Amino acid sequence: MNPLLLNAARAFAMTSFSDGRMSPAEAQRFARLASQEPALSHFGAVQTSDAWAVASKEVHEAESFGGALLAIRTEITDADGKALMMRVAQAAVVADGKLEAQENKAITSLAEALGLDPEKF
Repeated sequence: MNPLLLNAARAFAMTSFSDGRMSPAEAQRFARLASQEPALSHFGAVQTSDAWAVASKEVHEAESFGGALLAIRTEITDADGKALMMRVAQAAVVADGKLEAQENKAITSLAEALGLDPEKF
């Protein structure tokens, strides 16, 4: 599985699940985002769906987001990849039309894990 796509799915899933809920519509939202994001659109629906299945299961079954954050930090090291992870996570925050404090914390945690200034996000 492509690390960029899988980690984008992790970032989206982590942010989506930060409020303790993950709606079945989140898979559709991630698929739509991936199809529109230039860095992800070439993967196609099957690969996107597979990445979402793996990432959402990891995030849902974990006791914390530490594993997802560690994977993202380890596998996404270039500036473009880091910027993509932040765009994907921010898209997850607004995808359901509600802004939750836990989602902001997830964005901050992701930025910190990537070595970015959380105040910029």
